[in-house]
Amino acid sequence: MIKSLKKNFKIKTFIKKLNQFDWIVIGCILILIFSIATLLVKGEQVPLQVSYFSWQGRKVGVKDKSFTLSFNRSVDTNSVEKNLIIEPPLPGRIVWQGRTLIYTLNDLPIYGTNYQIKLELENVQPKNESQNRESSLNSFSSLFSTRDRVFAYIGIEGEEKGRLILYNLTNLNQNLNQPKKTILTPQDLVVTDFRIYPDSEKILFSAFEPTFRNQGLAKQELYTVTTGFNLSPLKNNPPRAGKLKPILDAKEYQNVSFELSKNGQNIIVERVNHENKNDASLWMIKENEPPTPLGIPGSEFAISPDGKRLAVTQEGGIRMVPLGANGGTSRIFQNYQKSLGFSANGEKLLLLKDNIDYTRSLMMVNIEGETKELFRTPYPVLDCQFEPRDEQDIYCLKIDVIQEERGQYREEPFLSVINTEKGTDLPLLALPNYRDVVLSMSPDGVGLLFDQVVTKVAQSGSDLLTTQKQAIADGRVWLLPLPDLKETNPSLKIQPQELIFGFKPQWLP
Repeated sequence: MIKSLKKNFKIKTFIKKLNQFDWIVIGCILILIFSIATLLVKGEQVPLQVSYFSWQGRKVGVKDKSFTLSFNRSVDTNSVEKNLIIEPPLPGRIVWQGRTLIYTLNDLPIYGTNYQIKLELENVQPKNESQNRESSLNSFSSLFSTRDRVFAYIGIEGEEKGRLILYNLTNLNQNLNQPKKTILTPQDLVVTDFRIYPDSEKILFSAFEPTFRNQGLAKQELYTVTTGFNLSPLKNNPPRAGKLKPILDAKEYQNVSFELSKNGQNIIVERVNHENKNDASLWMIKENEPPTPLGIPGSEFAISPDGKRLAVTQEGGIRMVPLGANGGTSRIFQNYQKSLGFSANGEKLLLLKDNIDYTRSLMMVNIEGETKELFRTPYPVLDCQFEPRDEQDIYCLKIDVIQEERGQYREEPFLSVINTEKGTDLPLLALPNYRDVVLSMSPDGVGLLFDQVVTKVAQSGSDLLTTQKQAIADGRVWLLPLPDLKETNPSLKIQPQELIFGFKPQWLP
């Protein structure tokens, strides 16, 4: 009894000694304990939300392989995956890093398409089943789209003659009140060829002034021109369309032909000295650096997508030349006649080979130098391009020989598709009337552009010329929708669609 009275006396004495600050501290501790206890009992009250979507309002292209979706709270991953909807469907696979969902596409997105991503959050289970879900938002919805279906070409009539022009198929299909054509170059330049940079914001082209007339090709120079596209969300003020920048003059050397690496970092130019024709070789131009001669002759060449290797046709074979410390070693593929180009990832190279039985073989060489014959034909092969979705299919332009009346023969180009895994070669479309057809595969692999021109004998220096120096009297650009070759029985009854007067069409990446 005495001990109990002493204990109560000590407690009362302690309470009397507490000052105002002590009572404030004790009160805060009690409130914190009460809050923690309430949270443990009732669960978290913060509404479940999607805190970040990486493709929000963006224009995505074939280089955009995946997007991320982040949540402000831990969630049951299975319930998210079950309720995530993308319209139109965009198949992919999902992995998780904490509260972030990473969605990697199984296939390339189709250009000119608007997508909507939706998630009914009321159907998403929290990771901790005891958490309160009454305050969750009803749904998450966001829009994104792919790049417009746009290609460039050289005009052939009226004010478009010899000028570089953009043509927007997406605007045409959606009936938008916007011009589907954009003329990029001025009238005082005649464009002869061009290549498009990977961001689609500018185009590299060769051109000469009409005043040079018959010396035009000898005086053609290299320029870049802006397209007006802004695909980077970090750039607020992109250059307007049509802004020119000189790249390489023709004062001492003629610029015969050129190529641009797919990453846009290296330009290779075939140049010949005006005063000494024996001074002819390939030159390299790196971004923001002066042109450098490589000391390698060659009129037919292909540059790898990363700009690190160069395949040059020389006497006796194809020479592979490294263009830097990381370009590998130099090698020669003997008895090959021409390189047709690299695959998009740079791991495969298409080569043409003449055989002793007068046939021609299309060969595929991998990065280790191993070769595989894809097909053999008695007729010439003009061009081949990889289908970009899985690079197992190759579209080739070949020459057939047609026997006419009275025993006469004529050459007729035709398009076929070769499957490198199955070894099949299916003809798709005959392209009569013109041998030098230019092909351009769409970045999403659903369409192929080609041109057909009518030639005549050159009469003046203002004539537009083909690569064979023939004057162009007329030209049309066509679009060929490509079949889905992944189907069990793909329909190969396809019809090209005539688009516009012009030639040398190329898709923007």
